Amino acid sequence: MKKRTKITIWTIVIIAIVIIGSFILLSRNKSKISSDTGLSSSIYLKYQVKTDIGDSIEVVGTVQASTKSVMPKVSGEIKEIYVEKGDHVEAGQLLAKIDDLQYQVQYLNALNDYESSSNLGERMKQVKKLQLDLAEKNLGYTNITAPVSGVISEVNVTEKDVIGTTAAAFTIVEDNNLKVKVAIDEIDIPLIKEGMEATIVFDSLNLNLPGRISWISPTATTDMGIVVIPIEIEFEEEDVNQYPIISGMTADVEIVTLKLEDTVAVPKDAIQIGPDGSKMVYKMTQEGGMEPVQVQTGRETDKMVEITSGLSKEDVVLIIPSSQEADRLMQQYGLTISIPSITPTTPSRVPPTGGGRGGF
Repeated sequence: MKKRTKITIWTIVIIAIVIIGSFILLSRNKSKISSDTGLSSSIYLKYQVKTDIGDSIEVVGTVQASTKSVMPKVSGEIKEIYVEKGDHVEAGQLLAKIDDLQYQVQYLNALNDYESSSNLGERMKQVKKLQLDLAEKNLGYTNITAPVSGVISEVNVTEKDVIGTTAAAFTIVEDNNLKVKVAIDEIDIPLIKEGMEATIVFDSLNLNLPGRISWISPTATTDMGIVVIPIEIEFEEEDVNQYPIISGMTADVEIVTLKLEDTVAVPKDAIQIGPDGSKMVYKMTQEGGMEPVQVQTGRETDKMVEITSGLSKEDVVLIIPSSQEADRLMQQYGLTISIPSITPTTPSRVPPTGGGRGGF
């Protein structure tokens, strides 16, 4: 099973993640930063908060078509066949004809019996009427018709064959009933719900189509030693047949597990934990300095976290690089970076932004 997880950002892209060494390095703001926060680091990362974030799971699936087996409702000899494998048929279209001679005889006998039952009691007349209805129905069943619209994928009879009512004479691949079957790792199944949006990607066709989870298996299976749960993704398009998609094709499926719009979000790296356990970020001031701001967080993706109070959509936060990131920056840019211990002043308390956690 091939699986990977990635972060999807919808409306707003990163406006800037730049090294403020380009514009804060030993500048007039350095003294301002130090006096505001007590931090002596000479380099930070600048980040414009986002308003739309999301999370998704990517899996690989296989297109499968719904098929319908066409079984005769009466037995007899196949007299004529009107379709071939690969033909497209409409629901109700005649596919084959069973020799109806014996059924005509049965019908005429039943009709005669019913017409002669006028002198019989009412109960017997009802019996004769039911026998006539059955004979008429069986006569009609000698016409084998398509129960659904679709493409004939199998023709299992030839003329002169004698067929019963338990064998499929034809198999039809239904129109517009293609689905993509995928397997979700048991670790991710708590994130999955019926009705979730998905994007179905066919690299070979350069085609992306919207989809939605239509079914989640109530039981798990094992795939190469990994416990997985089968699910089905249905196409949102009403006429999927307009595309060259056939059963058995491979598709990449991106399932949207989280979609937050019109909110405030920052990278997880921006969140600092204060001495009292509270969460805070460092916000850039209008003067170019920085101040600690206490925040409350909401939903998270792998890299981003929603801020439910403490920041507004116009704010810019400053991220102190980790030791590993600092090493990379020093090697790449030849910079000297001091990573301070976090001993900020009492953070500002900013009222809720109003974005909240609505919409999920």
